[in-house]
Amino acid sequence: MVKEQIDIKQLRTLFKYISDSPEVVDCIFRKHKIRFTQPAALNDPLEFNPAIRFDSESINFNRYKCGLITMPSIHDWFQLNLIEPRINKYGILSLTDNPYSFEMWCHYANGHKGFLIEFNIEDKSKPLLKLNEGINLKVYKVKYVKDYSINIDRLEKGTNSIPFNKIRDSIFLRKSKHWKYEREYRIIRDLVECETYKPRKNRLSYRNDKIYLFPISLDCISSIIFGVYTPKEIKQRVIEACKNTKINFLQTIIYKDLQNRIDFVPIDGFGTTEWYLELSPQIFIHDSIIQKYARDYINLNSHKELPYYQEQPRDLDRYYKTRLKMINDKK
Repeated sequence: MVKEQIDIKQLRTLFKYISDSPEVVDCIFRKHKIRFTQPAALNDPLEFNPAIRFDSESINFNRYKCGLITMPSIHDWFQLNLIEPRINKYGILSLTDNPYSFEMWCHYANGHKGFLIEFNIEDKSKPLLKLNEGINLKVYKVKYVKDYSINIDRLEKGTNSIPFNKIRDSIFLRKSKHWKYEREYRIIRDLVECETYKPRKNRLSYRNDKIYLFPISLDCISSIIFGVYTPKEIKQRVIEACKNTKINFLQTIIYKDLQNRIDFVPIDGFGTTEWYLELSPQIFIHDSIIQKYARDYINLNSHKELPYYQEQPRDLDRYYKTRLKMINDKK
């Protein structure tokens, strides 16, 4: 019988879905760098773009007219001068405590062609990630809200400035409820800490689409979980880059008849690494009733006694000889 899937609440660690992009794989596992993404480069156009409100509407939303020239409203001024310049100088590393999400395997791991990185997190209730030697980063849990808005009067309190901890809590760590299934955690990092970042000299609104990379030690990774369709080349590249580490390698298993179920099994359960890398994706797509009979063999004196042998004799002869040779070569 199929064993029960572990409850997400029991998991003590955090994960990141990774695409199968060779550039991303080489960046993490050969160059030992990982991207912290600035708000403008995230996938939700409403994220980091909350509705701005005031205690009173008053004249806060009226634009000004100076002859033929239209000038921004108070609302626009706050957004362009206090909100956007502050948020765009930070990068985010998005994590999750849900490795079983079909949606995220499709969206962020490119339809199971990518993989999961499991990080070493000792205590998920007060998570810290030692991303690199001497760098312990606090991990924050995202709150999902129905009303994704901020009240400027309560944030800036007449000072025309907003402390970053208030921006963090009200903008960085809040998302619309329709993203709740992601169960997201975030690490927030000032891009000034990245050697390629050049701070803006003014505080006006801007969009920055550059990629900012920070050092990552493979020691902070506890396991790699390959998707059903992760290409052989990507698996080889990752396994080779991690050969002198303590990282565990797992394979995702999904079930045809249990559509909400995903399992992870160690790759050494499939034999040698070389043998595992040659397996086709169909091997990792199971049917629970087939699993029920997986070890209940019908013994034959010869493969030619197979009930379907006469339909495909040459192919079955070839397959039998190939498998027999592989078994003999291991001895």
